[in-house]
Amino acid sequence: MARGDAEKLISMLRRMSEEGAASFFSEVMSNDSLRRALGRAGERFLDNKGRFDRSVETLLDFVNLPSKRDIRELKSRLDHLNGQLLNLNIKLDRMMSETSKPSRLRPKRAKKSEPPS
Repeated sequence: MARGDAEKLISMLRRMSEEGAASFFSEVMSNDSLRRALGRAGERFLDNKGRFDRSVETLLDFVNLPSKRDIRELKSRLDHLNGQLLNLNIKLDRMMSETSKPSRLRPKRAKKSEPPS
């Protein structure tokens, strides 16, 4: 598909309503050559996006800056640690409340008196 054709199609899409866009895409999908061209364009787009993402990640690593993936992993670890701290805090609160309750004291036994010698 020539660049001019693609620009023409995009300008048509901008002017269309939702129904017009749906009819346009159904027409494009009915045309075998356009469908293949659209598929190839999508594949190339995804391939280029993958390359771009890897290049950006390499660059960020080179200048020692975290990538989105690094930040997501750190957030996941922090969320996990936060959950563990919350559980620990709950357990400590339980232990503190148990120790602060007045304990039931057993009456002390009277000492056995030693036999007189």
